[in-house]
Formats: sequence, structure tokens, C-alpha cells
Amino acid sequence: MAPQLNHSGVNPPARRRSGREAPQELTAAFRRYVERVQSVPDPTPRHDLDAALILSEEIMGHRRAAAVDASLAEAYGPSIRQLAKAVRQAGKGAVAHPALLARAIVLARALERTGAGRRAARAQRERELTGAAR
Repeated sequence: MAPQLNHSGVNPPARRRSGREAPQELTAAFRRYVERVQSVPDPTPRHDLDAALILSEEIMGHRRAAAVDASLAEAYGPSIRQLAKAVRQAGKGAVAHPALLARAIVLARALERTGAGRRAARAQRERELTGAAR
């Protein structure tokens, strides 16, 4: 039987990803997060927030805004601190803990989703104000 030439998939078979790139990128980003968290001798909530935002940026592929909304830090602060604490307690083997990686990915997606929603709302308000000024 000859291979079918029509494909209903979005990407043709030759251009599909092997599935190995994304997990490698996730684990590399998580490894860098673990190094950032564990390298601070006297961690503060700000250090943990910065590490989590950088992780979110690396996992989701979007640049973070220069100013972090205080409500974002307030809403996810406990989750950020708990993850950082768990990474510190796990020590050098933190990178090998799948549960910590999963928690980091969930947190990164939540931060990005919330941040993206805030950026979209801000852009919408600016468009409305610009339209009202005309």
C-alpha cells in the first residue's frame, strides 16, 4: 500500500517536531530556575518572584513586562514561595524531582496566562481611550 500524500494535520510529516525538543527545553529552564533559587544565600520574596518570572518567560517564550503588577505577586506569592522553598529543601537533586518540575510548569503557565490577560486588558483600555479621544 502506497503512503497517503494528503495529510489533514497542520504540519506536514517532514516538519513535525520529534517531541524531544520541548521536554529538553523545559528541563533546561527548570535547571536554570533551580540554580537561581539555590544560589541566593539569603532569599527574599523578591528573589523568588524574579526567579519565577524568568522561569515563566523561558517556558512560555514571552518577554515579561518591565513592571510587575503588584496584584500578580500578591495572588501567586504563596505558590512562588512554596515552590522555591521545596526546591531549596530538595537540594542538589531538585532537578530530578518530576513533581517539582510539574509544579514549576503549572506556576509558569499561570503567571503567563494572568500576565497576558492583564496586558490584553491594558491594550484594550488604551484602544478605547484612543478611540474616545478622536
